[in-house]
Amino acid sequence: MGNLTKQKKRFAVYVGALLALSYVFLFSGLGSYSLKEPDEGRYAEIPREMVESGDYTVPRLNDVRYFEKPPLLYWAVSLSYKAFGISEWSFRFPNALAAALCVFSLFFFVRRWADDFAAFLGSLVLLSSFGFFAMARIVTTDMVLTFWLFLSLLCFYGYYRERSSPSLWGFYAAMALATLTKGPVAPVLLCATIFIFLFMERDLAFLKEMKLIRGFALYCIIAAPWFVIISIREKEFFDFFFVDQHFLRFISTKHKRSGPIYYFLPVIFGGMLPWSLFIPRAFARAWKRSDYRLFVIWSALVFIFFSLSGSKLPPYVLPVFPALSLLIGALFHENRESPFTRPWETVGNCIIMAVFALAVFLYLSPSFMGYIGSVTMDAASIARDLVLFSLIISLSAAVCFALFLLKPFRIPKNIFAILFLFSLVVLVAIVAHSSVVDRANTAKALAMEAKARGNEPDIIVNYSALDLTLPFYLRRPVVIASYRGELAMGSEYEDSKKYFMDQKEFLDTLGSGKKVLFVAKYKRVKNLEKQFPGHIRILKCQNDRCLLSNY
Repeated sequence: MGNLTKQKKRFAVYVGALLALSYVFLFSGLGSYSLKEPDEGRYAEIPREMVESGDYTVPRLNDVRYFEKPPLLYWAVSLSYKAFGISEWSFRFPNALAAALCVFSLFFFVRRWADDFAAFLGSLVLLSSFGFFAMARIVTTDMVLTFWLFLSLLCFYGYYRERSSPSLWGFYAAMALATLTKGPVAPVLLCATIFIFLFMERDLAFLKEMKLIRGFALYCIIAAPWFVIISIREKEFFDFFFVDQHFLRFISTKHKRSGPIYYFLPVIFGGMLPWSLFIPRAFARAWKRSDYRLFVIWSALVFIFFSLSGSKLPPYVLPVFPALSLLIGALFHENRESPFTRPWETVGNCIIMAVFALAVFLYLSPSFMGYIGSVTMDAASIARDLVLFSLIISLSAAVCFALFLLKPFRIPKNIFAILFLFSLVVLVAIVAHSSVVDRANTAKALAMEAKARGNEPDIIVNYSALDLTLPFYLRRPVVIASYRGELAMGSEYEDSKKYFMDQKEFLDTLGSGKKVLFVAKYKRVKNLEKQFPGHIRILKCQNDRCLLSNY
């Protein structure tokens, strides 16, 4: 009875700690910084327009049809808007919730076939990984996709080990919801992983136990209706979504997001900091054990799949982070009392900490300041904000460096504590200094200035660019001049042509006597001033963009 009571208390402590840390890392200050271009502007505006129009079937961006992604993220954000109002916080809440659900899914599933402490360590690794933290606070479709993929994988493994029917139906349902988040990549990755796993285990006969027909029926009941309805309503959807956005995106570089075959190696290494150096050891250990081999196969397959793709972006490999965290947590749990004997890991961690310790000198670097100046017109102010942030990181890294040099701190449990506390300091510092990045890559201030002028202008134009935060903050569509970008397909619809004009139309409008407010890159301002001497006024600038008028 005493042991049971202790176990329950320990479980309560673990859950309480994860709840507190999830709040600090994932939810605190979500509304304290502006939407970022381009992803956050896009994924905030589409659900706002859904709520405003009442049409939850056809995604629209700037009131233009937008078919690049399925609607699950849009629906989740729309629900958040309806519950909490339209704001940066309510927009980011579903993404942060998906991240938290990843953490707790790892904890509650792993404790079923390991123990509470192993599950807790894996959850801490995931929660404190720099890349996971960043993607929890900057919205793309990838965090929601990661949750459904990971949940589906865990449900499959739960069924494989325990033959539990709820786990089996959870597998199919989660895979369907992953499909509704980002399309057919979900079943491709999951089914390939499961097949390879069963093949390696010499257990392909298990497929007969997965009730494939009924499972496929459940998958279709959840995933298919939206695809069928929108294909009927919008004839261009099928070719654009399945052929252009998935098949051609994978096999070609037409979307101009290519990269070398090793593109995702630094992404994973940087994203998994401060735990990155333990990935090889965790992989090797897990491969020898059938209870963790599924997660090795999943991580390797996702990495290889996207490395072979013609389109590469850092968030694509986010689905490997929960699996890697599980493996690293298991590694530390298994070796919690025995010393690590590989000196290169200690040396590697020392080097990483030394690099972090030099962060304070970043803002003194002319090349770094040159980079800041190239992306923002507020370089000096941002540099001042970076000083305190850099000092905090440098001091904590220097302490960690000193501890790593001391032999008593080289056993796994102490290494884990050092790395976690370092990550805690860094991530809390980032949350506390969100103003450092708030002024970069957003058009919020320009939109607020334009909005304050009410009905004064006859037209608001986004010139030669697509600043996706503008419509969200203006709460209305803008006219896009001399640009199409990702709205090229939607711009061909007759009811969308009013939102586009070419270069000549824009210049004619500026000289027509209409009151025009427009946003343009600063580098284009001088040319416009030459064409319309004495008529172009700069009202406000933010980063490399300016709000201008012709009156």
